[in-house]
Amino acid sequence: MRINTPAVNHQSIDGEVVAINLATGAYYSLRDLAAAIWERVEAGLLPEAILAEAVTVYGEEARPAVENFLRQLVDEGLLVDGSHAASIEPAPLPATFRPPLFEKFTDMQELLLLDPIHEVDEIGWPHRPV
Repeated sequence: MRINTPAVNHQSIDGEVVAINLATGAYYSLRDLAAAIWERVEAGLLPEAILAEAVTVYGEEARPAVENFLRQLVDEGLLVDGSHAASIEPAPLPATFRPPLFEKFTDMQELLLLDPIHEVDEIGWPHRPV
């Protein structure tokens, strides 16, 4: 499982991950355990490893919540099948278990879908196809 780039752009700011699905125009806020799980996906950890770590730290009660959260990320198009090389070393999981949740926002959907900025490549923008 990997982040659905280039369709999904994301940034971590003070422990919160803000992810934008440029294909749908929705953006998401992930905090606490949700941000930690995202960080682990970004680092290249497999879902099984993420689940195992959560169960080790929080107990079996974490398993269904983490599985459901990962499934939601796939359903929203933020994660896709596949793998990539590890890029970061994730921070430890939060000390207290709270089910991972994300907030979904669609208030800027029309603007994000109209804005061509997400179609920028190494050539820059604007440019006309040859």
